[in-house]
Amino acid sequence: MQIAGEIMANPAAFFYDFQQDLEATTPLPPGKRFGFQTSLFPTTIPMTYTNVSLKARLHGEGRIAPGVPQLDIVGGYWNMLAAKMATKDSASIDNAKFGGYYMGAIMSSSVSPRVRTFWGYKRSQLKARLDFKEGEQPEFLGTTINSFDTGFKDDFFIAGIETPKGIGKLWSIQLNYGLKTQTISSKVSWYGKIFELGLNIYPEGVLVVHPVWNFHLNF
Repeated sequence: MQIAGEIMANPAAFFYDFQQDLEATTPLPPGKRFGFQTSLFPTTIPMTYTNVSLKARLHGEGRIAPGVPQLDIVGGYWNMLAAKMATKDSASIDNAKFGGYYMGAIMSSSVSPRVRTFWGYKRSQLKARLDFKEGEQPEFLGTTINSFDTGFKDDFFIAGIETPKGIGKLWSIQLNYGLKTQTISSKVSWYGKIFELGLNIYPEGVLVVHPVWNFHLNF
């Protein structure tokens, strides 16, 4: 009941934490120009966030001049499949839309052959709307809920460090700071050639720890 109350108090923040799970905000590996990612858990399964993220390298480290960092642009989009299914099959839901996007830029620089730091900026937005049919509105804690229309938008500073552990494998630690919400989240990940396994930590979230499983390809 406590968790349900926290979700109803700020549904956008709850759903946005899952959006952060799918956001690809680490730099491309050295020598790669493009990247593709789709999040598998907990976004596609069980949250039904169909999603895609893309990365593109604008400048390789040291290409223009020695010491100039690598520059990548990142972005992505998602849509909740369950919202569309609920509208079609439910006797009480009249309309449901859940979706969001993000975009940003990441700079990265090698401190040593075994350590690379990165930092950057992203803007994230989420929109969530749910309308109930007349006479079918649910009640929560004695209050009739006709609909809710909410959203989330914030700008974030990103900083992190990564260290390779083999060809196409690395550990990454990342911190995000929301300028509007003044909240901090963190991520610890192991990256393989095609999969990422990690833990996202949201100290002020309803669910503080999110295990993450993502699929990616870099070219």
